[in-house]
Amino acid sequence: MSETDKETPPTQIEIQTEEEKESPYSNMWVPLLVVPALIAMVLVLVGSFFQLLSTDQKSPEKNLELLLHGGINERQVASFELVRQILEYQHASNEGREAEWGIDKSFLDELRRERAQIKAPEVPNDVWVPFVLSSLLAQLGDGDGVRQLIEVTELSEEFDPGASFRTNSIFVLGSIGLELEESLRHQVAERMIVLVSEEDDGLALLAAGALQNLASPGTQAALQSLLGNRRADLRLQAALSLTELGDDSGTKVLLELVPRTVYEAEHEAFPKRWLPQTVSATREKVLDALAVLKRLPPAEELMALAEGDEDPNFKSKVLTLLGEGPTPGM
Repeated sequence: MSETDKETPPTQIEIQTEEEKESPYSNMWVPLLVVPALIAMVLVLVGSFFQLLSTDQKSPEKNLELLLHGGINERQVASFELVRQILEYQHASNEGREAEWGIDKSFLDELRRERAQIKAPEVPNDVWVPFVLSSLLAQLGDGDGVRQLIEVTELSEEFDPGASFRTNSIFVLGSIGLELEESLRHQVAERMIVLVSEEDDGLALLAAGALQNLASPGTQAALQSLLGNRRADLRLQAALSLTELGDDSGTKVLLELVPRTVYEAEHEAFPKRWLPQTVSATREKVLDALAVLKRLPPAEELMALAEGDEDPNFKSKVLTLLGEGPTPGM
């Protein structure tokens, strides 16, 4: 946004025209709205980010070597494989079983050494290798890796066209928030709080989702500040994240988003928002959140709403929550 745009807010028509454009975040709203654990999205996002699969299984050491010194295709494939191997190692360690790959402290130390030697990027193509290494280190609990990812969220459009690295970094930081020690978690939360207050609605939405795992002195106030936002997705994500934090201050927003009316009105103004499958999954999540808060609408009101609704998933969720279907699950 130019300085002129900042000084003179666009009219409602101009806002609609701008937001009709394809957004780099358009496919990321749904996961944040309907998936309570962001770690699941990191797995999906990393795969879609590199868009490559390798049929040739290499060791983590070999993949690290290719990531640093291979050709562009080799580096992309190696980065994906290395991410997969580190995540597999983490899961195996957490479950007390032996990992497929023999990753040990010496390999993690090598990751740290290699990342420390990488210079600051001079062009956009310089960003993705340090990003991969930093994200791996962050997911392994390394404080420097976490702080490096925070720095990635501060990249300019010049170095991160389309905000791919910024969005990926927010996902990673959100996914590991519960595992971070307190002072480090607060550092991440402070950055997410700044992002929810800035003008980029896409990054604000992602940051609001990340904050559900980043309890800090300012987290709840930052999310509460979004509850009156003009955008339904931002209001809703704030309410859902507050619910995850045990805060019921988003209840009013959740209740307003049980019926279809808000989604339909916003979809009419912005046709790329709130497609039918998105609305269906979101309304289910809204009901789950209200159930957690013990603030569901009265049974007769819910049944009347379900009976007049064309969405079978919504009807099924209502029956489940009213004890007339399978056991509910968040």
